[in-house]
Amino acid sequence: MKRPVFLLSLLILGAMVVSACSTATDEPAPATAIPAPEEPTSTLPDLGGQEVTIAIENAYLPFNFVLLDTGEADGWDYDFLAEACDRLNCVPVYQEFAWDTMIAAVADGQFDMAADGITITEERAESVDFSDGYINLEQRLLVQIDDDRFDSLEALAADPDAILSQQIGTTNYQVALEFVGDDRIIEFDVFGDAVQAVVNGDTDGMVVDDTAGQGYLGVNKDQLKLVGESLSSDALGFIFPLGSDLVDPFNQAIAEMKADGFLEEINAKWFGPAWVAANISYDDIGDGAYATPDLGTADNPIKLLFVPSVNVDVILESGDALEQMFEEATGLVYEVSVPTSYAATLEEMCASPTDTIGFIPAMGYALANALCGVEPGLASSRFGWNVYWAQYLVARDSDIQTLADLEGKTWGYGDTGSTSGYLVPLAELTDLGITPGERVETGGHTASARAVYLGEVDFATTFFSPPLLPEGTWALGDPPDIPDDLLAECAVNEDDRLFCGGMRVLDARSGIREEAPDVVQKVRILDISNEIPNDTLSWSPDFPQELRQPIIDALVAFIETDACQVDEILICSEDFYNWKGVGPIFDENFDGIRLLMEQQGITLENIGE
Repeated sequence: MKRPVFLLSLLILGAMVVSACSTATDEPAPATAIPAPEEPTSTLPDLGGQEVTIAIENAYLPFNFVLLDTGEADGWDYDFLAEACDRLNCVPVYQEFAWDTMIAAVADGQFDMAADGITITEERAESVDFSDGYINLEQRLLVQIDDDRFDSLEALAADPDAILSQQIGTTNYQVALEFVGDDRIIEFDVFGDAVQAVVNGDTDGMVVDDTAGQGYLGVNKDQLKLVGESLSSDALGFIFPLGSDLVDPFNQAIAEMKADGFLEEINAKWFGPAWVAANISYDDIGDGAYATPDLGTADNPIKLLFVPSVNVDVILESGDALEQMFEEATGLVYEVSVPTSYAATLEEMCASPTDTIGFIPAMGYALANALCGVEPGLASSRFGWNVYWAQYLVARDSDIQTLADLEGKTWGYGDTGSTSGYLVPLAELTDLGITPGERVETGGHTASARAVYLGEVDFATTFFSPPLLPEGTWALGDPPDIPDDLLAECAVNEDDRLFCGGMRVLDARSGIREEAPDVVQKVRILDISNEIPNDTLSWSPDFPQELRQPIIDALVAFIETDACQVDEILICSEDFYNWKGVGPIFDENFDGIRLLMEQQGITLENIGE
């Protein structure tokens, strides 16, 4: 571009020299007008500064990615779209979005367009409009460099034991499917993970776009190679909602860039030797649309799990209030759920190791700790007690007078994962040589009390909390039940609390006081068990250490408030967990529970058998 200007300068200088050497009588040479260079012109539409929202994965080399060391977005898509919007007078607004639903999201109008190295197919064109193709890619087979078993995809397909790794929802996946079937494909959400499976030897190969494969060879040239002829030649394009008025402007931009060499320039940059030599791998870039949002945000709330020990509706209502309290106290976002069983609660804690808090009983903790390393945070305290008991409930007019009378009787319990409802009674009955008859899983402590009240079971086991006395406190060794001379005075007062004379009932029977205000007159406590560690707030194994203490501080402060102690829907309520305080708890405090489980041969796999 500089050479014509230099030659023109020499010509002008030469003319000046000739002019200077002319005699005075020579006629001056006529001036020659030098035309000004023409201003470049463009016939592209002017979008008037329109913002164009673009779905982009930021996890697909070399099309779009964010380098970890700089935090800057880069790739073929960014170069093209910056140039296109410069020419069309638009403003690109990038939004990270995962590949698996990207096409559907554009079809639904969530974005103006998407850029992600998208192969143009007839099937996709039924739901979105494509731009003209901007590059053609060949698909080939990627295998380990020292693997000489296969020189083509046909050869790999002929080996019934060979498997492929593929990113779902791609044309690479469709080609692989045609050759080997879905039972020989391991699916991945992220392209780089599928390639890594080949590197690790977890799969035998992968169908890839030739350009993407070449990029990987640059980084893993001592581990991978491309083999065989091209399996297909596919054009890539941008996608838009059907009927979008942006298709034509971008098609015109693509045509202009092809004509003036810009496309050739960026294709050489991103698909040529320079890109291979850059040695940029998936280890060098962020997770893009697949990155996990910060814990405690709307996109990644902290999970609060409660076992279904009492009425689920009550738990959800109380849990919502607890969720609001935590959010106000810590500034983090939470989500309450009640899994269908004790076991499901523990499995969810292990399946979500980084973001879950579980309100679980002693056996639940011991099981979860053995399963995946769940850790204790706090233990509850109720009216000064940091332990509780199991109770054996029978009908008041039943002829059952001792535990020995439970032989062969129908047993109701809430859940096989319940410490007081199942583990401790099972261990005690086994030690005594007592074998109940039919077993009925009722679904919770209040449901077990109801089953005895309705005559559906002969006895039930639930949690026992000592009654509150008008004077003094209940002591271990005192009768656990209401004295006979106070039974006639048992009733629900105006504050919706169950009293018998001056004694307030706090055990599982109070959970059905509204539907059965005469529950104490109809259901009695046969006996109680040995002491059990109180239920816990426990952390999933990898819950962030820096978040634990602020959450503990918030719960401690909340339980001490008058609002928690008097509100009937909060964690302090007897209809919920009846927590009146909290205290420290340590893993070794559950060794007694572990011993009982070992004696009964109870594990998460066989619980309830």
